[in-house]
Amino acid sequence: MKQIRFLLVMVFLFALSGCSISTDFYLQNLTDTKKTVTINYKKKLLDDLKRPFHKDLNFNYEDEVLSPKDFKKIKNLKTLEKIEIKDSAITMELNPHSTTRIDQTYNSSWYRRINSVDIDGKKYSIQELEKNAERIRTDYVYTIK
Repeated sequence: MKQIRFLLVMVFLFALSGCSISTDFYLQNLTDTKKTVTINYKKKLLDDLKRPFHKDLNFNYEDEVLSPKDFKKIKNLKTLEKIEIKDSAITMELNPHSTTRIDQTYNSSWYRRINSVDIDGKKYSIQELEKNAERIRTDYVYTIK
């Protein structure tokens, strides 16, 4: 009996060791104007953009302020048009009163990939964004007011 219990515990622990948790990062533009946002990455993007499935660089959005839970329920999310792509930065415009997912990752890997975010020319480090973002379950939401 002890051997079976030990075996079940080991199988359970082994199964959980490979778990990943979705930790998406959102920006909510609560203002009445469009905001220009530049995401500065720690590495060059050209290789990532050549991959056929670079969903984490699609920047999905909706023209309303939504919680991450409601955002994820929407089947046909819109994709922001990228204004400019330079070496390790992507610039786009956020619509007023909208929610945008700027990174769709697991286990907070956005923290290791993004260096900083510029909002209308003001630079925010990833540490500042995380500190001032609201954590909703496993997701992070930074609001622009």
